Amino acid sequence: MTKLAYWPAVPFAPALAAMISTAALAQPAPTSNYTSFEATAGKPVQLGYYATANKNCMPAPLPTIRVIEAPKSGTLIVRRGELTLNNVAGCAGLKIPAQIAFYRARAAATGADRLVYEVTTANGQVSTYDVTIAIKEAPLAPHPPDAGSRPL
Repeated sequence: MTKLAYWPAVPFAPALAAMISTAALAQPAPTSNYTSFEATAGKPVQLGYYATANKNCMPAPLPTIRVIEAPKSGTLIVRRGELTLNNVAGCAGLKIPAQIAFYRARAAATGADRLVYEVTTANGQVSTYDVTIAIKEAPLAPHPPDAGSRPL
């Protein structure tokens, strides 16, 4: 299992981070989230992490992530990980499984990309994420000096 700490931090990660759930009496209204990220071609960018826990500090089933509109210049990658929380009252050091969403632009991609995905929790709460990505070119790797040349 991959721990969240192993992935690079991003400036903003929308999330349902450890939402404490109860049995749903009525179907909750869906929520929509609009956000944008900057990505470098060929490198993953973390879009968000999604997890839920019950009031008794036990993990709830993992949320489901469904692609509504696939990106055209890259890929949406969903991996399982673990989320550790210290800010949930009565649940110090809570560790719960999470779904972590990443976007990776193809190596030669530049410009803009867009994707839409939906996250559904075990209690039926649905959130839609409409994400715009600004793709930058990957920097060129420096060339090593020729083995036969000498500095002047």
